[in-house]
Amino acid sequence: MRAYALAAVAALLMPSLVHAAGAPAKEEHPGEVALMQDGDAWMYKHFPTNLRLYVFDGDKPDESTCYQACRAVWPPLLPQQTNQKAMGDWSLVKRTDGSAQWAYKHHPVYVRYHDSPEQPVGNGAEDNKWHFLEP
Repeated sequence: MRAYALAAVAALLMPSLVHAAGAPAKEEHPGEVALMQDGDAWMYKHFPTNLRLYVFDGDKPDESTCYQACRAVWPPLLPQQTNQKAMGDWSLVKRTDGSAQWAYKHHPVYVRYHDSPEQPVGNGAEDNKWHFLEP
């Protein structure tokens, strides 16, 4: 009887343990970002547009290399207020025009101009140099 009771308790606890294990270690994020869960997967999206967020392999740590034509297709994730500060894994990097851009774990973050919330198409774009931002 005791084995059955322990098995029942374990079965009840397992979903919550899996959920907790899959969650990002640091859940703080800027107001322009939404942390969302889809099944077991966690993702960051732009708030309020619900567009996926991206990082670019061509960037250097804490330095964006996406300007002019690149910026037209891949707009940087900019803070909506001038007094915002770093939080958790999120920091602000300075762009060449003096504006600030959000970075996640030292990677500047972008949205894709032609994306839609239902069908984000930028993952793997341009010779697989653009990727979804994953926690």
